[in-house]
Amino acid sequence: MSERGSNNKDNGNLAAKRILDYILSNIELGIIVREVESGKVVFANEKASLDVAVETVIRNTYDEAIVNEGKPSEGFKYTNIKYYPQYGRWYEVRLKEMCWVDGKSAVIGTALDVTDNKRFANRKYNKHEEYIKEAVETSKDEFVLFYQPIVSTVTKECVGSEALIRWDSKSLGFMYPSDFIPMAEYLGLITTIGEFVIENACLQCKEWNDNGHPDFHVSVNLSAIQLMQFDLVEDIKDILDRTKVNPKNIVVEVTESFAINDINRVITILNNLRKLGIKVALDDFGTGYSSLNYIKRLPLDIIKIDKTFIDDLIEDEYAKAFIKLIVDLSKTIGTQIVAEGVEREEQYALLKDFGVDYIQGYLFGKPVDSLSFEKDNFL
Repeated sequence: MSERGSNNKDNGNLAAKRILDYILSNIELGIIVREVESGKVVFANEKASLDVAVETVIRNTYDEAIVNEGKPSEGFKYTNIKYYPQYGRWYEVRLKEMCWVDGKSAVIGTALDVTDNKRFANRKYNKHEEYIKEAVETSKDEFVLFYQPIVSTVTKECVGSEALIRWDSKSLGFMYPSDFIPMAEYLGLITTIGEFVIENACLQCKEWNDNGHPDFHVSVNLSAIQLMQFDLVEDIKDILDRTKVNPKNIVVEVTESFAINDINRVITILNNLRKLGIKVALDDFGTGYSSLNYIKRLPLDIIKIDKTFIDDLIEDEYAKAFIKLIVDLSKTIGTQIVAEGVEREEQYALLKDFGVDYIQGYLFGKPVDSLSFEKDNFL
């Protein structure tokens, strides 16, 4: 390693410690760290990643405060009370300080919702966080992708899969996403993990395409923090170029709640992703607060109906009517429908009758590693 590279790494480690210390003392705040020059998000804690309003407030205030070719305005410490009518909340905005991340200047921004005085309880730094930081920073060998089959409703043929990350920790054992993704978001590691998922899913898809399955596709999920990145589209393009996968066989999934909360920005991002040749899916549809008009506006190729509607499908007339409505809508706007969480033959039979295009769920297969996926004759 060069001396310069070593200095950058030391700066990055120092920044990480400063950020962590800051967050542990201000955990009630939504915190986002951006590089000054690029605007790239290098850190976001859980509150910021789950609250689009907080991210928007920080971003807007950040843009106002940083001037003079990336240099902070005089005094830099910036506190203001602003009202954002689209969210109906008051926020106290603070641009806290400069620091160095990977040798680049960065700014820490926070936004505290002062409409009420609810605060997150203080939390303790725990050993699990040490382990996941080490797993991400030293190597990603502990992370593995599992694949769940996506099956044609008409032919029952496996036409694709969803890539789902698992953490096979040497210290903690095998862990599912719900056990570590919130922690990764809190620690600002989710972007790195997300890039790992996309790249390895593309590599696996390329391998399967080259070995007799040219139309097989793989889906990957984009986190809210990934969608905050200004250079998300460029990063994905770089991955597509490196892996040489056919873009038409890659599907990116965004959750309904995030897409609807920041719809204008998401529309731009999704349009740019589709220009790369990849497909876009709206995940967990039916769990958010969107109207059907939003679905018309979003540039989508696939709508994935949430498992909650499938669970009640046999007995619940509303669930049946909802799925029929979405199938009819999809024919009008030119999207395909995937039903998630299908576990019973009776559910499959109804979904087939309704005209749903694809099925995903335990009825046809649980998520498994790539070798097991092949051995289970999904290809």
